[in-house]
Amino acid sequence: MFKYTICLIKKDNKILLLNRNKKPAMGMWNGVGGKIEDHETPMQGVIRETYEETGLKLNSVTYAGNVILKSEVSNAGMYIFIADLPEDLHIETPLNTLEGTLDWKSIDWILDKDNMGVISNLKSYLPVILEGKLNLEHSFTYDIHNILDYTTTKVIENEMNKRYKKHQYL
Repeated sequence: MFKYTICLIKKDNKILLLNRNKKPAMGMWNGVGGKIEDHETPMQGVIRETYEETGLKLNSVTYAGNVILKSEVSNAGMYIFIADLPEDLHIETPLNTLEGTLDWKSIDWILDKDNMGVISNLKSYLPVILEGKLNLEHSFTYDIHNILDYTTTKVIENEMNKRYKKHQYL
């Protein structure tokens, strides 16, 4: 179930978001990331995906928790990472890429209750992560695109280790 990653890259009071050109989040602003390859750990996957989508080569990211997306149609999971943009890296935005449009968005803009252009689950878990509450599992139940339920639980260390091992060559 945990096949995906998302990275929230911070610079000052802004986060680098991608307005995606493809489904499932086409037309929505969200963090960067994507599918973990069979030979990768989640951290390796998020660093590779971040580079592919932004051109930024991050040396380190911080594991921030998980997201579980449940619906009648499917279940999916992703690892959340957060990173401060290193001083020696720079990206000029807005920038159009094959994946979509990258742009720095203020945290206030992202979290504004009237902002309908940001993927809905980001507005729920981003404030929690920015408060420093990491290692939580954010579980969302959907009816198509509408959130019906949102809960958080502490990630159990042993469960996290098992999930990471699924994505490593042993």
